[in-house]
Amino acid sequence: MKNYKNSLLHLLALSLIILAAGCEDRRMNNMVEDKVYLNNFGLNNQNVFKGDNFTYNLQVVKSGVGTQEGEVTITVDESLLAKYYGTKYTLLPAAYYKVKNSTLKIEKSDYQVPFEVSFDAAGIEALQTTTQFTYAIPFKLSSAGSLHTAVETQLYSVVVPTVVSPYLGFKTAGLAAATSSLSLAGSPAETKFYAFVQTNYNNKADLQYKVEVDEAVLTAYNIEKKTSHKILPSQAYRLDPASFLVQNLNNEQALTYYLLKNNAPKGAYMLPLKLTQVSLFGINPAKSTMLIPVSIQD
Repeated sequence: MKNYKNSLLHLLALSLIILAAGCEDRRMNNMVEDKVYLNNFGLNNQNVFKGDNFTYNLQVVKSGVGTQEGEVTITVDESLLAKYYGTKYTLLPAAYYKVKNSTLKIEKSDYQVPFEVSFDAAGIEALQTTTQFTYAIPFKLSSAGSLHTAVETQLYSVVVPTVVSPYLGFKTAGLAAATSSLSLAGSPAETKFYAFVQTNYNNKADLQYKVEVDEAVLTAYNIEKKTSHKILPSQAYRLDPASFLVQNLNNEQALTYYLLKNNAPKGAYMLPLKLTQVSLFGINPAKSTMLIPVSIQD
C-alpha cells in the first residue's frame, strides 16, 4: 500500500512539472532584442536653410521588443569619409555647425529620438564659394547600457549640407495643367477655384502673402512661346484675400479665386497670377508665377 501511495505521489509530481512546462510563457521567444541605428544612415544630403532657427534632426531609431533603455552618443569620425567615399567630401569645420546634445537617453517606450543639429548656413555658403569643396559631417552612433547596435553601415550618417534659401512659391508654377471652366448657361453667378502655394521648408509660422494678376507675366509667356493668349477681363474674376495665408505648421495651402458669370464673352483666356510678397523669408523666383487657362462656354 505504501509503495502504491509513493507511486501516486511521483506521478502527481511529474504531471505538475509537465503542466508547468506547457504553461511556460513563450511570447518573447521569437522577439528580437532592442537595437539602435540611425534612420538616415549612409549618405544623407540635407538642405540647410538660410534664416532663423532652422534645425536638422538626426533621428535614432530603436527596434525590437521595447524592454530596454540606455544612452546613445554621436561623434564625428573623419575616417568614415575616406573609408566610404574616398576624396569626394571634405570634413566641415566644427565652427559651422553645433550638436545640441551629443548624448541622449532612450527610454524603454521610445521608438525614435533626435539629435538636434544647427548650421551656420551663411558661413557654409561663403566657405563653399571660396574653396569650391563639397563639405560633409560624418556622424557615428554608439550606445551604452543594455542597448545593442545594428550593423556598422546603419551606425553612420554622412550629412552633406546644401545651403538653400527658404521660399514660398506656387506648387504648380508656370502653365497650369488644368483649365478652369465656366458655363454661361449652367454655372452659378460665382464659381470657386483653387491654386496652391507651398513652402520648400517645414513652416512654423503664419505666413501672410500677397498675390496679384499681372498682365506682364502673360505678355512674357506669349513672347517666349509665340502664342497669343488673352488675359481674362478684370470684371470676370475675383481673388479672395482672406485665403492669402499659409497657417502655422502647414507647408501648403490653397489660394481661392472665383470666376464670375456674364462678365466676359465666350472664349479662351488666361489668368496670370504673381506672388509679390510674403511676411517671412522670400518668394521663390523660379516659382513666383502661375498661368491658369480659363474657358468660358455656352
